[in-house]
Amino acid sequence: MATQIVHTPDEMNALISNSRRPRFRANAGPGDVAVNSILLRREWEALDSEIIKSYRQRANIVADLRAAGLTTNTTLAEMLNSWRVGGERRRPDVSMDGRSRVDQDRSERDTQAVPIPIVSTTYEIGMRELLASRAVGSDLDTYEATEAGQAVAEEWERIAIDGNSDILLKGYQVEGLTSHSARETNTASNYGGGDFGTLGNGYKAILGAIRTMAGLRYFGPFNVYIANTQYHELLEYQDDGTGDVQLDRIERLPQINSVKVNDFISDGELVMVQMDKRVLDLRQAMTLENRQWEHPDGSAVFFKVMEAMTLRLKADARGNLGVVHMTGC
Repeated sequence: MATQIVHTPDEMNALISNSRRPRFRANAGPGDVAVNSILLRREWEALDSEIIKSYRQRANIVADLRAAGLTTNTTLAEMLNSWRVGGERRRPDVSMDGRSRVDQDRSERDTQAVPIPIVSTTYEIGMRELLASRAVGSDLDTYEATEAGQAVAEEWERIAIDGNSDILLKGYQVEGLTSHSARETNTASNYGGGDFGTLGNGYKAILGAIRTMAGLRYFGPFNVYIANTQYHELLEYQDDGTGDVQLDRIERLPQINSVKVNDFISDGELVMVQMDKRVLDLRQAMTLENRQWEHPDGSAVFFKVMEAMTLRLKADARGNLGVVHMTGC
């Protein structure tokens, strides 16, 4: 996909005669140190807009967390984020004057932590290609920027779902919705349904999972993310003359917020997530950036698309997590 870049004659002459003069960096903030860039503001904006646009396409778990306000901010100085979970207090005393001597009660606290990794990928634009596009007023090709943004988005989606056991810091690793040890996991049959290819099984299995989570004191609302095959099986019409598909009935359940297909969930599986900060959020150390440097011989410009964050999955004091990982769907 290409984006039109239009320059005035003065801009073109200045750029062609001195392509290494200090220029605007799209991600710079107030007080940032000035850097050299061979790109114009408009060219930075064209590349950044394509990266951000591609980042929003299919990463629905990460995007839904952001849309729900389930984010906290930090800096790159924080490599390991930790938090404490408190146990339940005993029942309070009941008396007429409140003056009876009682044992002091204090909540038990448990520390949990997760590393904050950086996901990055690079692309390049040839200097001759860049100057030629300026000289003749042709489009700046933003295809590589789009692909780079898409690659970063897809990797974060994989991490959110599967975690990443290669990232290990002080004994803690990045865990995902289908790998966290505290998640509630079972087969669709054990939740009261079975293979979603049989009409009605999807509804029964998800209803059974809701009942199970209520017993663990997680009452929703839940977002359901499901593999392609099983999502399309939920689109089969009920045979009772109502005109409903299974998906209609599932989404009418008061505990279900939405059911979305996700390309990175393994076939035959789904995850059901309670969307609140007691269960999970994103810890953001660096927002999506597009950084640039030049080849030593001046023949090309290199770019790195990068972002630093982590998914915090918060098991409660009882060792439970508001996440269902269902298999055998």
